[in-house]
Amino acid sequence: MYTHKAHEPGIKERVIDMALNGSGIRDTARVLKINMNTVMSTLKKRPPKSFR
Repeated sequence: MYTHKAHEPGIKERVIDMALNGSGIRDTARVLKINMNTVMSTLKKRPPKSFR
């Protein structure tokens, strides 16, 4: 069992999917039960081409 939700497999991919579908940072954090800073850092680390 994972202590932090952000370390679970697939969470980073779900953050990207939700961003591509128009979900905001707060919405994504609330739905996935992770911190807003984690959402923002995940989105910042992705190359711009992955959002197209």
